[in-house]
Amino acid sequence: MNLIEVHLIQSFPFTCLNRDDVGAPKSAIFGGVQRARVSSQCWKRAIREYAFGIAPEYFAGKRGLYHSESLAGKLVERGIDENKAQKIAEEAISSISSSKEEGKKATLLYLSTQEIEALADQLVETMGEKIDSKKIAKAIKGIKRKDAVDISLFGRMVASEPALTLEAAGMFSHALSTHAAANEVDFFSAVDDTKPKDVAGAAHINVFEANSACYYRYVGLNLDLFNDSEHLKDVDVNDRRAALNVFLRAVLEAVPGARKNSMFGYTLPQFALAFVRQGQPLSLINAFEKPIKADREGGYVAPSIEELKKHWDKMKKAYCLTCKGEFTLDDESSWLDSIVTCAMGE
Repeated sequence: MNLIEVHLIQSFPFTCLNRDDVGAPKSAIFGGVQRARVSSQCWKRAIREYAFGIAPEYFAGKRGLYHSESLAGKLVERGIDENKAQKIAEEAISSISSSKEEGKKATLLYLSTQEIEALADQLVETMGEKIDSKKIAKAIKGIKRKDAVDISLFGRMVASEPALTLEAAGMFSHALSTHAAANEVDFFSAVDDTKPKDVAGAAHINVFEANSACYYRYVGLNLDLFNDSEHLKDVDVNDRRAALNVFLRAVLEAVPGARKNSMFGYTLPQFALAFVRQGQPLSLINAFEKPIKADREGGYVAPSIEELKKHWDKMKKAYCLTCKGEFTLDDESSWLDSIVTCAMGE
């Protein structure tokens, strides 16, 4: 397997980046102690949204239950009566998104604008015939998905129509703190500006949990999948290079948006190590199986970086690992260009 792998050390202040079912920051036990955790799903969404903001021409996929509305609009553009277009669109989307299990509702579909356009063309071409989910799937698959790079990177699962399922070229770990981390409880109150002067007390009091942590993050990319015929082989190589550059930039810069206005946890990684290599994907999380202790000056970042480098050197020596390219972040633009050039050629 040809790979790009990115290993990141990133510290955050008092925040709640990713909440669990009771509103507390997610956590996990690793190395016998509790760690702060941010799920891969949470960070993937942040990366996808950030990449769309930079390059919507590549990252235009949308996941949802209401694709029939945009499909109906495309049918109307092709001369179909509005009421008829809505009915056809709903039937078409239902044919590929409805669960086969009794009692189960429609599932989320991940489609791009180009795929919706292809589906509209297919429906107009076969107007009057019974809607066929197999033909619909074939129409969606049989196009150059330039605007669906995100679908190729993050994958698509359609249980009711397996032909549309696409294995993700990207691989994402849950981010774990390099050290033991416990959630803290914060008490807060809200003042009523309109209350009479003789009325005492706050209008609202409550508590919430948050934490601060230095995380290890891993993002990998299977270049063989990224460039194959099921994914982006039919997309111009210059577009693939540009999209890959945007994706890696989003990996660096995207931050989950939970409580972004009240806690503002936006930081950038303090360290990034990237490899272009061949072999099986490799997380370096075991550099932190023994929890990091803060250094004499009180921080986790410096000892975390040191342990990550030591662990990588140990793995390289023990397993004879080699890289086509090894890149440490000093300047973002040159770092991104170097990785993309090494992985995709000039």
